[in-house]
Amino acid sequence: MIITVTTVVVLTIGILSLLLALYGGLLANSIVEFDSDDTTKSQTSEERYYLLGMIGLIVLLSRILIIPIFFWMLQSLVPYCPGAMCASGVVNVSAPYSLLAIGTKIFVPFAYGLWLVLEMTNRKQAQLPLTLNLARGFLYVLLPMLFIDSALDLLVVASIRPISVPCCSSVYDVNPPFSPSSFLGPEFGFLILVFAIVSTLILSGIQWIEMDNPKIKLASAILAPLSALLYFIALHDTYAPIVLGLSTHHCPYCLFQEFPDTAFFSMLFWIGIATVVWRLILEMISVHFEISTQSISGIRSILRKVSSVSLLFSMVSMLAHLSIAI
Repeated sequence: MIITVTTVVVLTIGILSLLLALYGGLLANSIVEFDSDDTTKSQTSEERYYLLGMIGLIVLLSRILIIPIFFWMLQSLVPYCPGAMCASGVVNVSAPYSLLAIGTKIFVPFAYGLWLVLEMTNRKQAQLPLTLNLARGFLYVLLPMLFIDSALDLLVVASIRPISVPCCSSVYDVNPPFSPSSFLGPEFGFLILVFAIVSTLILSGIQWIEMDNPKIKLASAILAPLSALLYFIALHDTYAPIVLGLSTHHCPYCLFQEFPDTAFFSMLFWIGIATVVWRLILEMISVHFEISTQSISGIRSILRKVSSVSLLFSMVSMLAHLSIAI
């Protein structure tokens, strides 16, 4: 184990957010167990629900905060691992825990964010129809996910040692993952990049259409995962080599290291895709629970605007880097 400021910060935030989530789990459990027919217990359950919502918000903010700090920790540990030239070497030292931890850094905030969107919607309803389902979701889904995420953070920190490791060139140069251009030619890889940009811009544009059009909803449902997949592939396959000026080097860690703003705009892209999916799920749940469209119009509008602006700015950044590099 290598102790640095960043490792201490990651562990501290992880432990504190986990303890707070555990308290939230106790509240959620008490809400699930209360008898809704008992007026006194129902009032107590409602009070605890509002406290649970505040805990959910704090935990979400902490999990979002820990994402850049986690990657900053990986980058700061590069000098301590012989052979590591970027964060990829540190990831290799602590694999597979580091790879799993990176995955949870993507999915845990998504799950907490969705829960928070539904919780804010529930607060606007007089009868609080989603309370029991939100409590169960926190107890049986979010809390276990946070346990796993925090455990992986601990395992990553504990497994990083000053040992000689292969760095990104042994992975991304010799046998680059997610690289169709290495099999089908660079033209195909560039085509994927173009499709990623175009599909994302279309997705950004249609978020401003406020009408409840099933075709628009279907288009968003198709374009959101498609854009995310194309962006993920293009980031490794074409974008990183072009911006880095190294045609055979596909390492995203080197890209983020040399051009830190690309990491920020990649996070904006994640926010844009996540808010699109959150809105679609919110609309489906509101139909299922017969929640009025008017009561969720404000949240839908905010999600629509955040997703559109985030996706647009991420693509503007990508196009700016490409134009300079080319």
